[in-house]
Amino acid sequence: MEERSPGLLLQAIPYLGKKKILKILTPGVGLISLLAKTVRDASLLTPFCLAEWVYKKGQRDLHTLIDASLSDGLLSLRSNYQTLCSAGLIAQELLRAQMPGVYSPELFALACSIFQKMGSFDHPEVLVALFRLKWLQQEGLLAFRPACSICGASARHLHEGESYCLSHAQSYGWTLLKEEWDHIESLLTLRTFTELKKIAPYPSLYSKLASFFLARMQLPAI
Repeated sequence: MEERSPGLLLQAIPYLGKKKILKILTPGVGLISLLAKTVRDASLLTPFCLAEWVYKKGQRDLHTLIDASLSDGLLSLRSNYQTLCSAGLIAQELLRAQMPGVYSPELFALACSIFQKMGSFDHPEVLVALFRLKWLQQEGLLAFRPACSICGASARHLHEGESYCLSHAQSYGWTLLKEEWDHIESLLTLRTFTELKKIAPYPSLYSKLASFFLARMQLPAI
């Protein structure tokens, strides 16, 4: 049966000579794998790009690409090495955590918006941090709030994704400095990418956030 879906190309794996296996995030069926023999536009075989993919479903998880039309080549992601690495980091986390066949329109929309704006950021690592936080929220793994979930005092501690004050902090979890907590709150509450561009990066916090993200997603560190 022939299927059609928009999708974000995350990875292209060489396969038996000139063929490639394309790993694509879609809004309706999650992560799919397409066997590409030939395409009219070579840019459709190079991460990262947004396209409309037409494929024939296989008996298992590998389907056959029939045709594709480019929607956005996301060329700005190749503007510098740091931006490309940041996009690659998000792609690898999607490939590791997202299961085939999982309905994920919110995750797809989030990934597309981040990838489309990342090339215009002087500090793309800010968007990597934002992506991780938003993804955790979408999965119900993070309930970041300014007030403690028990007493309502100012929160500074995360345990099992819930927010607590220092008085109700658990014996294990993630306790943050006030400026770290404020930085995360800014990332999650600012409404436009223009506002996000004004945020100075916080490398030490982002390193902690990476570990927190992997733990909440139950992914081993690489």
